[in-house]
Amino acid sequence: MQVNKWGMIMFSGTKVFFKWWATWKSIPVLSWVRAALLYKAGRFEQAIAMYNKGLASHPRHPARYCARLDKAFCLFKLKRFEESEKILKEVIIELPRSREAHIRLARLHMWTGNYLEAAWCARRALLTIPQDAELVAIFLISLLENGGPSYLINDAINEFLKANPPESDPILDVARACLLMHRGEREKAVTLLNQVVSLPRPPFEAYMYLGEALLKNGQPSQARKQLRMALSLAPEYPRLLSLCAESYFVGGTFYNPEYARQLATTAAQNANWLSPWAMHTLAEAYRLSGDRMAALIMASKAKEVGIERLGSYRNSKRLDDLIDNLSSTTLA
Repeated sequence: MQVNKWGMIMFSGTKVFFKWWATWKSIPVLSWVRAALLYKAGRFEQAIAMYNKGLASHPRHPARYCARLDKAFCLFKLKRFEESEKILKEVIIELPRSREAHIRLARLHMWTGNYLEAAWCARRALLTIPQDAELVAIFLISLLENGGPSYLINDAINEFLKANPPESDPILDVARACLLMHRGEREKAVTLLNQVVSLPRPPFEAYMYLGEALLKNGQPSQARKQLRMALSLAPEYPRLLSLCAESYFVGGTFYNPEYARQLATTAAQNANWLSPWAMHTLAEAYRLSGDRMAALIMASKAKEVGIERLGSYRNSKRLDDLIDNLSSTTLA
């Protein structure tokens, strides 16, 4: 399948036709075929236009849900998160058992640091898609990242205990490690995560949370090694970039607040300035770089976003202390 110089779809033989027919029992919708090519080429604005064209001309086509999911992904890549969220929610209303739509929506919320909403999304999905390993992991990890509420953490632990695959599932092991860290059993968490990252294709979260645990253990060099492995798998993930920035806050050979500021800025930009985590980290980087006014503005913005979301940002006490400290010295 190719696009010729006039932008028309060229099919190599009948392979695409028969594949489409086998899946959807219809002839291909050319605008969606072209949209898929643009999507794969990273030309997301143009892909959205083609998805819209197909949705307008084929509003009842059985492939419309896949087209809308792909359109939502294109919007996500363009950081148009609210539009992407709206489409995913519409798909879920029409297809409440759509695992893909639920996971994409939950992960969109995690991307922007809205962990409480990610947890609720996963919890609702588990009502119709029970004991799904990835949904259970998202449910538990999101609540631990959010810092509660405790009754939902208990629900998530119960779901975790019910999800008992015949063989160990890497993403469930990552969730178990996060729970161990939450309970203060960091060494056990590190041991478990080391086992996960030794697997052939571990999830990037295994490297990320191993890096975080090592960072909390006062091992920034070892932490950076794991965080770089995570970056090779998820180079734009805001939470990961924030952790990488934090690894340069630690005094010693690699102390580098300016580089930390660059990483933290990228994290905040990738979340479209919606993540309290990313903005809190950026505020700390500004403070360490000596720009206390910028630090105060960014810390206040992080607090404002956290309040708007009605979630319990896990590091809210630290953030409040930072704002108090900056206010008393900057505005004096």
